[in-house]
Amino acid sequence: MVIVGILLLLVALIIIIKDYKTESTIWLSAICFFTGIGTLTVVFKTYFTIYLIPYYSFTQERINLIYQIAAVYMSLDYFIVPYCMLLYGLSHTNIIHKDKKKIIYPILLIPAVLNFILVPIKNNFMKTPAELMSYFKVLSIWSVPYIFGGLIFLVYSYFKEKSYLMKKYKFKTIVILAPCFFYTALSTIIFRAFGIENTWQYFTFLIPIQFMEFLYFAFKYGVFGVKIRFHRYKFAFENSLDFVSDSTIALNENLSVIEFNKRFKENFLLKKTDEKKYKNFDDIINDSKLLKHKNKLLNLISESKDKKIKNLEIVIKNISGKKYFAVQANPIIINNEYLGTILVFKDISVHIENLRLIKENQMQLIEKERLLSLNQLIGGVAHNLKTPLMSSSGGIEIIKRDIERINQYTKDNSQNDINIKKTINEVNKWSDRITENLIYISNVIDAVKGQVTPYDKDNEDYFTIKEIEKKIMILMDFQIRKSKCKFIKKIKIESNYKIKGDINSLVQVLNNLISNAIESVSAKENGTVIFGIYKEINNVIFYVKNNGDKIPENIQKKIFKQMITTKGKNGTGLGLYISKLIIKVMFKGKIYFNTDDEETIFYVELPLKDMEG
Repeated sequence: MVIVGILLLLVALIIIIKDYKTESTIWLSAICFFTGIGTLTVVFKTYFTIYLIPYYSFTQERINLIYQIAAVYMSLDYFIVPYCMLLYGLSHTNIIHKDKKKIIYPILLIPAVLNFILVPIKNNFMKTPAELMSYFKVLSIWSVPYIFGGLIFLVYSYFKEKSYLMKKYKFKTIVILAPCFFYTALSTIIFRAFGIENTWQYFTFLIPIQFMEFLYFAFKYGVFGVKIRFHRYKFAFENSLDFVSDSTIALNENLSVIEFNKRFKENFLLKKTDEKKYKNFDDIINDSKLLKHKNKLLNLISESKDKKIKNLEIVIKNISGKKYFAVQANPIIINNEYLGTILVFKDISVHIENLRLIKENQMQLIEKERLLSLNQLIGGVAHNLKTPLMSSSGGIEIIKRDIERINQYTKDNSQNDINIKKTINEVNKWSDRITENLIYISNVIDAVKGQVTPYDKDNEDYFTIKEIEKKIMILMDFQIRKSKCKFIKKIKIESNYKIKGDINSLVQVLNNLISNAIESVSAKENGTVIFGIYKEINNVIFYVKNNGDKIPENIQKKIFKQMITTKGKNGTGLGLYISKLIIKVMFKGKIYFNTDDEETIFYVELPLKDMEG
């Protein structure tokens, strides 16, 4: 019996240590604990009566006191164990709401309290057979229904359970506990109520058998929250979650906290308190730096239940600065059943910083290409400015000459009104021409200035289709006329339609495409380049079409991906590569092409969401 009592206390200790957060585990531990205490009390009474009293001179008063203390311990066993058995079965059914448990559980304790108060507490050794029968008959009125009620609730939860895994788990629980429940009700209470004594002594054989069952199931499958493993390197895997480099927290299907590692504690918890304090997700989030991301995390967990791994990026502010985390919700799904979620918080601060540096390098590369393209641009600009300047210079000489003539006419008081009118008209004509040329020069200078100005995201603004068309024609005018190819514009969109972004960057891309198209048809007699704009669903499409040769297959695969050129030593290969960076980084659009034996078309597609009409 001593071994039985010790085994019961040992089981109570094991299961409460391994799973102290689960309600059913708490009640089962209480059952084992009080039963163990009752068993050891019986052993003590027997040992005291047989061995101590005959050999030691105890007064009758002291003997009665010891018997009375033992009777109190036995009463606790009789009263508390049936109550715990009922609540153990109830806790598996989840039919009582959490808020109502505070009311119902105390009510269910009333019969035990009344029995303890109203029925005289007397040691069984000091009771007559009639008193024993009467005592257990009163006790059986409520305790037997409680014991069988707990067992019935346990069986009910088994049949109600839809989860295959939980059904299997509960079946093992019933296999271990059902004999104990039956034995407790029959031999400890019912048989004794009918005067059948000493059947409780078979408890000595039952409990070791049940303990061996417990060890077997705990080792083989896991039961009562206990999973036993024997491994020669077991120590190496203790608290293995703490050695995971990412912050990790495991939650069950009810968002109860199963476990979290040290990294999670260091990165997010405001107070470095004992982790046992946190029983559910709300508790731990409300006491952490994740509070403002609570709803996002709940949505992430909810979305992960559809058997897909979900991701989220969050920013946490520390004294040392900002930290960026990629949160991954990994659902635990076995046999198509959702059992919980593991949240992994990966620190991506270094990754974000690297991306920032890469973006800076990309922008520097874009600026470098912008400057390289100025070599071509400035040659065309010089020619474009030379003609109007020479014309303006000649016009100024004519104006000077005519002014002298007018002055001379005026001095001579000439009456030749026709010559004066002719001279004045000529002055006005050349004045208008000079004005036009100077306006043109001003536009060219503005366009060139825009291409030279470094990109600044803060300077992004809306620009119209008309504005970008005008800038392109000013900058490409010389190259178009020089090539003598046929250049056609097909603008099938309202000219006042607005696009958000840096106009000079988009002009750089389109000029590069037009320049490439012109070069590809330069050797053809009927070379044609078409520049067009149109709207398609949620996008605005710019395209440059030419009837030049097909782009070779080996070149097609490398376009946009590598700095490749078909111009030999005269090309840098940066143009199309940089164009893709500009469209992707600055406009969040895409650039692509189609080519065949008849024509080649490059498209620039910008999303409608970044535009307004």
